[in-house]
Amino acid sequence: MKVIGYILLFISCYASAQETEKKFSLFYENDKYELTPEHFQLIDSLRSLENKSLFDIHIKGYTNSVGEEGYNMELSRKRAENVKKELRDFTIISSQGLGQLDGETANNRRVDILIHLKTDHIPVAGEIMELPMVEEAQPSIVNLVIPKKGDKVTLQGIMFYPDRDVIMDESKEALEELVSFLKKHPKVKFKLIGHICCGDDERRYIDLKNVRTGKDNLSEARAQSLYNYLAKHGIDKRRMRYIGMAYRYPTGKGDEFDRRVEIEITSVD
Repeated sequence: MKVIGYILLFISCYASAQETEKKFSLFYENDKYELTPEHFQLIDSLRSLENKSLFDIHIKGYTNSVGEEGYNMELSRKRAENVKKELRDFTIISSQGLGQLDGETANNRRVDILIHLKTDHIPVAGEIMELPMVEEAQPSIVNLVIPKKGDKVTLQGIMFYPDRDVIMDESKEALEELVSFLKKHPKVKFKLIGHICCGDDERRYIDLKNVRTGKDNLSEARAQSLYNYLAKHGIDKRRMRYIGMAYRYPTGKGDEFDRRVEIEITSVD
């Protein structure tokens, strides 16, 4: 697929006023929602567009009819969410998973990306508009030069495998930074606070299932996993405790930001 050519064609269509919207589709293997190198070809081409502020993007996720309907709805949502977080330089209109399409054809396992000029947008009742995300400097544990009671920091770079309490290997550098900080401040006591993404807005206190254990305590299990890591690396258990907050405090920035562990300083003796 000559992705760059499609993007250039899209721009030329606007220039000649031949069409008001262009659709691009990403296709998936059965039961998959992770983005592939082929997907990133198209996504990177869209991200390379100049004057992104002129465009709106709609993202719609689908599955085929293989599998249970509720599962397919969640799978379609994950597909749409993964695409959305890669296109946050644009204004996003109603990114959503729409569940299954009739038929088992592979063409139904897809995410559609619809892009048009803002001037061509036709508002629809109930639509949700997300403005472009401006990158903000994220606080780091090392910013707490003089830690004090009540300080709270999201532990950037400490990541977990989806639906599990297992810390990813890519987190090694961030873990070492955290251990180093805690050893430099031996009088600091703290609380590890686990959060999840993708909860029920009506019942945010409901935790998700940890597929490794089968227990419905994923946010707490992630905080406990980090607790166990720190204890193994020389941090006194009497200094720390852990708690899971389920989906009570979503960031509003998307799944990757909601799936997190925070550290809160509880005392400095």
